[in-house]
Amino acid sequence: MQQNNSSSATKKTNTSIYIKRLVVCAIMIALATALSIFPKIEAPLGGSITVASMVPIMLVSFVYGPKWGIPVAIGYSVIQMLLDIAKVASWGLSPGVFVGCLIFDYILAFSVLSVSGFFTVKKTTLARVILGTLTAGFLRYLCHFISGYFFFGAWAEEGFSPFTWSIVYNGAYMLPDVAICIVVMCALYKLIPKFREL
Repeated sequence: MQQNNSSSATKKTNTSIYIKRLVVCAIMIALATALSIFPKIEAPLGGSITVASMVPIMLVSFVYGPKWGIPVAIGYSVIQMLLDIAKVASWGLSPGVFVGCLIFDYILAFSVLSVSGFFTVKKTTLARVILGTLTAGFLRYLCHFISGYFFFGAWAEEGFSPFTWSIVYNGAYMLPDVAICIVVMCALYKLIPKFREL
């Protein structure tokens, strides 16, 4: 009887933790979405410099690990895609380019933010948090670069090859956006162990 009570208490505790984490994840997705909408400096063909809109998504991965970070990042990527899909559709893209843009500029670009969580699974240090943020930011940049090169190369500015244009165009907003995220993460990283208690 005592063992059954103990087992029941453990299940209730696990359920409580699970619900709390779901709530935290939902809040982080909402916060990231709000930060991605305003205020921001928007590039003409997509992409923007935001007030650390990637931080809440990466924070989930840093705190709860990739197991939670991956579905949260995928969910966020779908929201970002839905917010911009009408604008992208208005560009008059061919079906193949349209689908490629949605996959690389949205689904993959924001899903890779969950990679940051692999750096703090065993230990949380400032160096690991910075490295995780840099890696996630670079992978997102890589997704945008691939999209720019393969799907928007014909839109390159005069004097640029599709390769160099994609590097410059996507770097112009991704570099400052990642830099802002690193600064914010440096301020927050000591709170990560406390977030894990939520």
